[in-house]
Amino acid sequence: MSEYFNPEVQQQYPDTCAIKSQQLVLEDFGIDVSETQLVQTANANGWYNGGGTNPQDVGNLLNLAGIPVTKQDGNVFTLVNELAQGHKVIVGVDADELWHNDSVSEKWTNWANDFFGPQGGNHALIVAGIDTSDPNNIQVIVKDPGSGDDGKPYPLEQFMDAWADTQCYMVSTNISAPEYADGMKNFDYELGHLHNVAGVSYPDFQIFNDISMGLPEQVTNIDGNIISPIPSLTDAFFDYSANEIDFSQIFTDNYIFNDYLDCNSINSSMQITSHNGLENIDWNSIQPMDSMGDGGFNPIMLSEMNVDYNTFFNDCINQFSAIGDVDSMELCQQQLNIMDYCECNNIDYSANFLMC
Repeated sequence: MSEYFNPEVQQQYPDTCAIKSQQLVLEDFGIDVSETQLVQTANANGWYNGGGTNPQDVGNLLNLAGIPVTKQDGNVFTLVNELAQGHKVIVGVDADELWHNDSVSEKWTNWANDFFGPQGGNHALIVAGIDTSDPNNIQVIVKDPGSGDDGKPYPLEQFMDAWADTQCYMVSTNISAPEYADGMKNFDYELGHLHNVAGVSYPDFQIFNDISMGLPEQVTNIDGNIISPIPSLTDAFFDYSANEIDFSQIFTDNYIFNDYLDCNSINSSMQITSHNGLENIDWNSIQPMDSMGDGGFNPIMLSEMNVDYNTFFNDCINQFSAIGDVDSMELCQQQLNIMDYCECNNIDYSANFLMC
């Protein structure tokens, strides 16, 4: 029996992994309901018929209980982003690549199924966290109703192979779990997210997440090989985290993800990040420029004044630093990094992020 086994996590029926996962999430939110009761509810609503749960129906029990969810095809950055906000996450995986992947023959069988088929998701589980303490050995921590494992780590590459067979399908709650839930004891509910992700401020991490939105999960490179650009972005993230490069240096030939950027998709996501960031800066605590007046940040006035945006935000960082407002400093730095993205990709920062 696994050292991570917890009988409270294991599903009671052979095909109720998605229902048990939802039951465990409901439990985190203080809703006491049995797996059997949820099976009955799911059956009555057409979400379960004795043959498992369709992916599009995973999360319906949570919605029914008043816990809104988002269903999407994600990647490692969107997964971390949900976890960083205290959201609970259920993913679809190919369980064989997690449970039966130790021997050479098992690895060969999984590879052959991936390459030649059949492949696809056959299991749902909860991602409880990601351990990035060793960037060279990232571990994904799962709560698995199929095996009963609670807090079992898997190497990121192995987890991604299993998750990719469902096009990285994920269902995440739109609200943070309460403070009595596992892992939420020291969560900053006022801030609404972790202060940093693997040593990178959350505002900077958001930009990496936005960039990931403009990358395909898989592409065929010039040599005819099928690759994923996401690991290259992950490498850039950890190089930036280790202070080995400046942010602008992620947009160089050293990182192949740059060959596959869809800037339109990135801009759509990054505009939301930019606007939210500007709204959350405490402009009233500083006077970035005498001519800005008492109204705080005004992008139209700033544009009409023909201000150098780099100078403006660096001046703001200095003033926020003087009064110890780290959150506003990081959000100003976020704007500077967005400007780096724009400069490296021939995008007009003012037109696309300030004035749109």
